[in-house]
Amino acid sequence: MKPILGYWAVRGRANPIRMLLHYVGADFEDKGYTEPNEWFGKDKIDLAATLDFPNLPYYIDDEVKMTQSRAILHHLGRKYKLDGSSEDELVRMSVIYEQVIELFVAMGQMAYPPAVENRLEIHEKARKEYLDSLPGKLAAIAKFLGTDDWMGGKGLTYVDFIIYDILDFNRHLFNPKHINAFPTLVEYLTRVEALKGVKEYLASDAFHPLPIYGPVALIGNTKDYKPID
Repeated sequence: MKPILGYWAVRGRANPIRMLLHYVGADFEDKGYTEPNEWFGKDKIDLAATLDFPNLPYYIDDEVKMTQSRAILHHLGRKYKLDGSSEDELVRMSVIYEQVIELFVAMGQMAYPPAVENRLEIHEKARKEYLDSLPGKLAAIAKFLGTDDWMGGKGLTYVDFIIYDILDFNRHLFNPKHINAFPTLVEYLTRVEALKGVKEYLASDAFHPLPIYGPVALIGNTKDYKPID
């Protein structure tokens, strides 16, 4: 069967998986949900007997039926030999993966503050704290990358796809000056964008830089969203 990747019709947690699949030339169905009822009222129910933990994103092929974005990315990294070739690479991959995920989590908390009366106040406080700390965090990532082409070292690995996406989120959600202040990170992003398969995907109608989050988010929630700060 043709592999199926199911997720909301936004970048969110699924785009690194999409990029990896395009990079390896996989022929897959990218099922993007635009209506909540299509997932909650139909497919989630239909897939309850197929998936251990029915959720989005999900990935189904002849070998596996699974959910959880990180688990899917790990699985595909192993399957397509993009999971490092030495202990040093594995250590670097693990460290930078967890470090950059912290940015992803912080952006998500900013986008979806609690549904309470002072929701906007919580959002603004989180945004200020995030942007105040961003230069230091980007500097640390740039230092970690050093003169290597890829975050794991000399070879491309699956973590490069999620790191690319999280760094690129910052170019679309906030003023690109934060990323542009670090030439090695800009070069890194350009390097990922030039990968065969990825380049074609990013230039196709299948890819949309925005929205990153769903319509109820306070940032990155529309195709014409403009960066803040």
